Amino acid sequence: MRVALYVRVSKEDGQTTENQLNILRPLAARLGHEIIAEYEDKASGKDPNRPRFRDMIAAAKRHEFDAIMAVRLDRIMRSVIHLKHVLEELEVAGISIIFADMEFDPNTPNGRLMINIVSAIAEWERDIISVRTKEGLAARKAKGVKLGRPFKEIPIRDVAKLRMDGWSWKRISDLIKVPKATLISRSDEIEQTIEHLTRSENAPVKNDGSEKEGVF
Repeated sequence: MRVALYVRVSKEDGQTTENQLNILRPLAARLGHEIIAEYEDKASGKDPNRPRFRDMIAAAKRHEFDAIMAVRLDRIMRSVIHLKHVLEELEVAGISIIFADMEFDPNTPNGRLMINIVSAIAEWERDIISVRTKEGLAARKAKGVKLGRPFKEIPIRDVAKLRMDGWSWKRISDLIKVPKATLISRSDEIEQTIEHLTRSENAPVKNDGSEKEGVF
């Protein structure tokens, strides 16, 4: 068969799709399938409108391949309702779907039943984890624990002096290990500090009497 490979990772998990491709490519070769295209998304599995996923579905409807291969069901969709809609779209188009971790045929009535059961359990597990996470955060907040990333103090005065010396935002960022975007977001405060430092440097020096005119 002519197959399309679909791989997906979430934006926030920092992973790559290479591991998934390393599973699917050899599997396609062992089954004697020809890989026509590879589609990759970096988005949540809850989003049914992932760009490359929609491209793949459109290509399936044009019969550019005979089947879609993915490592797991959750790479395709994490919502039971959305998954059901996708399976119906593929069935109408006459496109099969193959999962590397499933031995049953997902294109048969029994296979589709198993997919719906597995998908429902996966969605339930995800919702339970979400609820537990929110409960845990609420409990920590109630105990006075500060949530979120720790705040990193920016040495505004030092940054201002470096800017006065002509340093770029990137160079300063590399030096003090603070993201460039964070520095720029504080640019108004830095500019005010530069103005203050400039006025201080240009201010006349007052004679406190310790030096007398005419004394050499």
